[in-house]
Amino acid sequence: MCYNQSMEELTFEDFVEMEKIDHQYFPDENITPAKESYKWYLKDKNTIVAIKEHGVVVAYINFLSLKKEVFDKIKNNQINESQTKMTDLETDKEKYMSYLYFASIAVEKGHRDIKTVTKLFLKCRSALKKLINSNVKIKEVMADCSTKEGREIAKRILHLKPYKKTSHSSEIFISDGQSFIKNLKL
Repeated sequence: MCYNQSMEELTFEDFVEMEKIDHQYFPDENITPAKESYKWYLKDKNTIVAIKEHGVVVAYINFLSLKKEVFDKIKNNQINESQTKMTDLETDKEKYMSYLYFASIAVEKGHRDIKTVTKLFLKCRSALKKLINSNVKIKEVMADCSTKEGREIAKRILHLKPYKKTSHSSEIFISDGQSFIKNLKL
């Protein structure tokens, strides 16, 4: 199942680069290995937007359509995102993206500038807008933020509200789908 809407094709090597970026910021237990992330992408290519410079990924946002029960387990700090499996992705067309989870937002340290971040979020907004225009109904949105910068992005850019601190040194942010769509002007 894939609702890819002509987004740039990514390779396994791109996911290796994304994992390297993750290691600049996140504890190992919060990182999903490139091999697993790439499998998720092959199952649903709408789950990631990336910015490349000279053919190398320098920034990316990974968002997943999770089954409600898995979404709730992450939200309630019962599991860590890195424990999710491909079978936890929601593929039922009627429920697709109902429970939208921002799994990773990362920018390579040498590219942390306003130009790259703006380009990344504009690309993400465009991808989300295409999903909304294809009749996806977002019910709830969540991000699990491991860094100060991630918490600021969740609050200021995604307009998510703090919900709960986790047992793995991060903080959960949430929003209902209607508010998320309105705030991001999707």
